[in-house]
Amino acid sequence: MFKFVLIASLLATVALSAPIDQDEEDRLALEREQNENAQYSFNSNIDDQINDNQNTRTEERDGSTVRGSYSYQDGFVKRTVHYIADQNGYRVLKDEMEDIGDGPRFNPDGQANVQGSLIGQYSIKLDKSDADKHYKDIRA
Repeated sequence: MFKFVLIASLLATVALSAPIDQDEEDRLALEREQNENAQYSFNSNIDDQINDNQNTRTEERDGSTVRGSYSYQDGFVKRTVHYIADQNGYRVLKDEMEDIGDGPRFNPDGQANVQGSLIGQYSIKLDKSDADKHYKDIRA
């Protein structure tokens, strides 16, 4: 067993010390350049007045730094987290939590509104027969 471990260690050392070929160096250089110049931003918002739920998210990237926040509200609490991810890793900058109630309230006449910078916006409304069935299911 000792011989096997010794041989495996030697092979790993040789493999790790082998020079990187030119194609790999080019790929790594391109990857570094793309990461240094990457930029995007997006946002999304879900306001579900049927199930008493809200979610929001925003994020921006400038080079290797990503900043953003997300928030949710579920009838019990509203939580908002602001974060950054950069050369020092992912870090939460601010984490807020607020009690908002005794739980979600189902509203069969409500509407769910969805909006996002990449998807546009749309709304969903329950069919009354589906809403009645759902309401009976959660009361049982």
